[in-house]
Amino acid sequence: TVRKVIEDGVDEHARAGIDRFVYCAWARFDSPAPGFQAAGYDARIREISPGFGALHEAGFDQVKILRDRCRKHGMQFLVCLRMNDRHGIARKATFYVENPELRLDGYPGALDYKHARVRDKVVAFVAEVLQRYDVDGIELDYMRWCHMFDSNEAVKNAPLLTDMTRKIRSLVDGAAKKRGRKKLLLSARIPQTLTECRRLGFDVKAWIQERLVDYICPSDFFFSDFNIAVDQYVALCQGTGCKVYPTIHPLIQVNHPENITRPHYRALARGFYASGAAGLSTYNYQYNWRRWTDGGDSRGLADGWPKTLGWLTELKNPDGLDARSRQYLFYPLWQIYSESGVAKAQRIAFERKDGAKGDVTGIRLFETSPKPARTLTMQFKSRGQSDGDRLALEINGNVIPSATVKRTFDADGQNPREGRPCGPFHRYVFRLKHSWLKPGVNLLKVVLAHDSGQGDKLITGFDFVVSVKHAAAGR
Repeated sequence: TVRKVIEDGVDEHARAGIDRFVYCAWARFDSPAPGFQAAGYDARIREISPGFGALHEAGFDQVKILRDRCRKHGMQFLVCLRMNDRHGIARKATFYVENPELRLDGYPGALDYKHARVRDKVVAFVAEVLQRYDVDGIELDYMRWCHMFDSNEAVKNAPLLTDMTRKIRSLVDGAAKKRGRKKLLLSARIPQTLTECRRLGFDVKAWIQERLVDYICPSDFFFSDFNIAVDQYVALCQGTGCKVYPTIHPLIQVNHPENITRPHYRALARGFYASGAAGLSTYNYQYNWRRWTDGGDSRGLADGWPKTLGWLTELKNPDGLDARSRQYLFYPLWQIYSESGVAKAQRIAFERKDGAKGDVTGIRLFETSPKPARTLTMQFKSRGQSDGDRLALEINGNVIPSATVKRTFDADGQNPREGRPCGPFHRYVFRLKHSWLKPGVNLLKVVLAHDSGQGDKLITGFDFVVSVKHAAAGR
């Protein structure tokens, strides 16, 4: 039955050591759970999972089932709101269809939060959730779909979201008092940079300093970012009690055919913890089990459920990660602009005429300790060179001896099964010394040491990878 599937799912999360379970009970101003006055009933759930029809008609709803099962395991349970979800079906959502004057121009399916009716709808739903269920908190997911306002009005309208957050905080605190609870949580999923937050009208600094939110989950819209400046958010939270739980996604970049793997999760977690994160959050983790994806999709593992939940278990212990092999991926996440409207295409690029100057890129690493014994190897791809060209490399001003750099040429380039497609490229591979590195941002500089006079006008470097391999076998 659907109920058993729901309960078994919670059981598996508990077995993996998950501390907090967050369920999306609001998207497109509708809810997949029946009976709300402040939200329409999204009957699509009956089409996606037909068993929900019988469940709902019998007087049950998944929110209560999930909450009760989480309580059994001592897990916290929060209800999540996708603040402006714009999946295709959003254009057919009742509130959107019936209120064209509230729509956000330029973003089909979205509503404009400058209108009080839109914000009041959110507050009313939160109030109803807190009245109906003894939940442990509320999560506001601004990563679906980032834009709450017109881009030209977002900064000036930021106080409107802050005021709405104050109202929700008051509701959450009132529910805690009414239920005799010491505290209920309020959290927000936000972009991975403060610049994006400001441009979108998210005054995260005010939310934190006014103690409106108890934790934040910075992340990219769709991909794992090994370069998130977690420490900037941690500094913003200092002295407020607000925690930072950066987000891990199974995907790494647009058009990349594979999910990240266990060593990548370890690298993400190690970097996040070293930057001051109090823990980790996940998003779209279901991409790790192939049974969830559409027929014929090879993404994820055929036996990924529930096995890949176990991958998260080892990430709970920051100290244990130091003794495990890991791999950092500093890839260009998006081809042009991300869904937040910001370019996220990390690469090195310089014109041949500027070869002596070259270019620099930053990578976040916390690998300065030589113990336990391990080797660090870095590699990247480069396009635009001829066989006669030679690059010179530095890391934090330390010259990487050319004799230790291995260069190979891939004449076939990269096909869609290997990664984001590209033409012929050179691959550079070299060892890193711990003494060259520093905690945090490390600068890789690439210059054209010898110009053959041939090759392309533009020379680029991309797909930077750092592999950490421990001496102990099987790691």
